[in-house]
Amino acid sequence: MRRKASQTTHLKALAEKAQHIEALIGDTASLGNVNEEIEQFMTFHEGYQANDMTPYRAVDDLLLNIQLLTDYLAAEDCELDEMLSELLARAIHAVAEDFRSFIGGKPNEEYSEIKEALLAEMATCFLNKETFDIRFCEDTFAFEGDVADELAYLCSLVEPEGQENTSKTVSGRKFLSKTKAPTNSPLQSNFEQTTRVKSQLLEKLMSHTEELVQIRNMMVDLAEQEDNQRLTELSNKLMTISDNMLGDLLKTRMRPIGNLLSKYRRMVRDLSNELGKKVDVEIIGENIELDSNVLDAINEPMTHLVRNAVDHGFEMPDERIDAEKPMIGRLLIHAYNESGKVVINIQDDGKGIDTQRVLNKAISTGVISQEQAARMSDKETMELIFHSGLSTSEQVSSVSGRGVGMDAVKRKVEEIKGTVDIYSEFGIGTEVSMMFPLTMATLKVALLQIGGLNYAIPSSEISGIVGVSRDDDEIAIRFDNVAATMLRKGIVTPLIEAKDYLGALANEESFQSLYEQGKSVSVVTFKDRGQHWGLVVDDVRAFLDIVIKPLDKSMNQEKIFSGATVLGNGDLALVINLKKVLRFARY
Repeated sequence: MRRKASQTTHLKALAEKAQHIEALIGDTASLGNVNEEIEQFMTFHEGYQANDMTPYRAVDDLLLNIQLLTDYLAAEDCELDEMLSELLARAIHAVAEDFRSFIGGKPNEEYSEIKEALLAEMATCFLNKETFDIRFCEDTFAFEGDVADELAYLCSLVEPEGQENTSKTVSGRKFLSKTKAPTNSPLQSNFEQTTRVKSQLLEKLMSHTEELVQIRNMMVDLAEQEDNQRLTELSNKLMTISDNMLGDLLKTRMRPIGNLLSKYRRMVRDLSNELGKKVDVEIIGENIELDSNVLDAINEPMTHLVRNAVDHGFEMPDERIDAEKPMIGRLLIHAYNESGKVVINIQDDGKGIDTQRVLNKAISTGVISQEQAARMSDKETMELIFHSGLSTSEQVSSVSGRGVGMDAVKRKVEEIKGTVDIYSEFGIGTEVSMMFPLTMATLKVALLQIGGLNYAIPSSEISGIVGVSRDDDEIAIRFDNVAATMLRKGIVTPLIEAKDYLGALANEESFQSLYEQGKSVSVVTFKDRGQHWGLVVDDVRAFLDIVIKPLDKSMNQEKIFSGATVLGNGDLALVINLKKVLRFARY
């Protein structure tokens, strides 16, 4: 059937207008001008189509989506950069070429493939402009069916939890709503399929895996006792499988810490405006991952620290200028991995901590005596800010002065087996460093014995294990009226004996007596705030993964234990909290 003359005329006009838009893009026109030309094109076409209902595929399924993309980009004030110009030019050129193929009576048979490739690139451009991580979908041929539905699902993957996820719309129409991906496309996606699982189910799976770890440890002990080769092989295989299961399950609970840290930008902005201060926030390490349970637990201490930094740490703008500092303060939140743990540093360039003021406040409130204050170092004085009820704020406000904050920070951090340290220089700034375990599910520990009982120490906190005997010429032990000291490789290490913190549970015979008799003992060395320490133990048996369980307060009044675990042979092992043990050091 011959095409009507009016239709041919209309097609020629459309082809000329498309060629004009292509030339306009080549002249580096603004995105707004290009969008206006496309709107005029669509208006011209729709006016003709009202009388002649003949559909044109290049308009209905390609140019329509080009308009939707330019509508969105123009509304977002995006620039027509080189990459976007090249994409739009190719898309418009494809439209014009399709019109010409119909004028010549030979429709382009490759049009469908060209259209699908261009729509895929346009969808990827949309995701890029929306700051999606394109690693989620390296090309849009991963989409099946309605692309708008797929975009809504991608939004659900990257948007914060609790927010309603809706597909992007422009002028009331869904973007790329007619895109259909070819199943035999040469461009294959690296987008991985996902399945949404209830968190309660993951928790149950983790609990079952923890029990499997305990059974594995029992089999390992049984294999050693029976000296059975077949049983040993089975226990080793079970160990490999359980380790893989545990590792994969932990990955399902890992979340980027950036989801938590990003909210502090607005918090600092709002709080600094409220206080009349100027503070800029820099966040490093947003891609570091943590167990979701740990991430939820550190939200409260992080909030306390950020609020304290803005309120207590930074000076008013005129005070900073008088101190020859930049008027705008800098708050750095830095997250990184170290020794199998995650460290978060919160550092400000404010006024620092006035240790004398802290000391005076502690004396006036009865936290310490005058005699204790005279013996305290600056570092020990700074640690007083973690004491409950101690605040240097002169007046109570919604931000500070309530006597809570830093003590709550320390309590929360220690509840999840973490540590917190503070460093400050008056007039220069303050840095608070928190260290957390990657996960709270399992813990790798050194299993040791003291007084015939089993104890455990997290392996990540141990610097080394040293065998000490009188015959070893490389190690010198000195005893005085206070305690023992070890000198090894030029490092002086004060030693803490088990009787100091375990009391009657420790050996009746002292370390000095054992050493002078020529008997061998083990010393577990660790560091705290740069100082080397040593814990005297009877023997170090093994390193293993354990499932740690909380202890009742009545069994842990001194808080020297962070939990307990059941070993493979059914025995109980208490996990020692080295930070609390240091309180019993006689130095």
